[in-house]
Amino acid sequence: MDTSHLSKVQQLILEVFAPVHAYLTRTGMEYYMLGGTLLGAVRHKGFIPWDDDIDIGIPRGQYERFLREIQRELPEYLKVETFWNSKEHHYYFSRIVDTRHSMKRLGSLEDRSENVWVDIFPLDGMPNNGLVRRYHMLRLLVFRALYHISCFEKVNLKRPNRPLSERLVIKFVELTGFGRNLDTRKKLNQIDALLKRYPVEKSNYIVNFMGQYKFKEMFPKSMYGKGQMYHFEQYMLMGPEDYDGVLTQMYGDYMTPPKDQDKNAHAAELEG
Repeated sequence: MDTSHLSKVQQLILEVFAPVHAYLTRTGMEYYMLGGTLLGAVRHKGFIPWDDDIDIGIPRGQYERFLREIQRELPEYLKVETFWNSKEHHYYFSRIVDTRHSMKRLGSLEDRSENVWVDIFPLDGMPNNGLVRRYHMLRLLVFRALYHISCFEKVNLKRPNRPLSERLVIKFVELTGFGRNLDTRKKLNQIDALLKRYPVEKSNYIVNFMGQYKFKEMFPKSMYGKGQMYHFEQYMLMGPEDYDGVLTQMYGDYMTPPKDQDKNAHAAELEG
């Protein structure tokens, strides 16, 4: 398939994704496109032109099987990175990275290099009882905020459209230095334990909590349904059945591209 319309980074990402897609297809593992990847499939039948990653969500039990098995399916230059196996990996979700190519991450206090990646997120259940769900959501938000404070120098401070609450926290930490001695790995383990409390199989709601949009990515399980196939570049990839409900909740009028200043890429440049 002709990929001349894609950026060099997008072409590299498709190369990283190829063995992941082969594994998901061969095993029949349940997965879904998330966020901007789903939006790109619906609006562009591929990458959003200014986007630079692929986001895949896998229900928790199968996600952990994926992490156990996928490295055996990858060429030696592709590696699985998680906060369990890499001290440099400060994210909660996992990544498949291409060690041959790196990108300079901009927009945070600490410029750094990261290998070209595909993001893999766990999808977790939420309590069925509304009051319990609200309490669980609050606890998760508190631990997520403390986690971000613990690795504040790596947070993309220039990301557009941050909610007011996040902007206030960022300004407070900048001015006071609060929480800079917190243990990032401890906070990630606490979030991990909380997210695993409610099995997807017994839950009416599913969430990708550690994605960018937090509880905007919490949906009734019925919206995922049995999944539906969508064009994404040369692939047919699985996404939620009710793509309109998912994308409307996340983006509002999702078929109208945002203004240039609101385009939310990852503030990254390919190195070398």
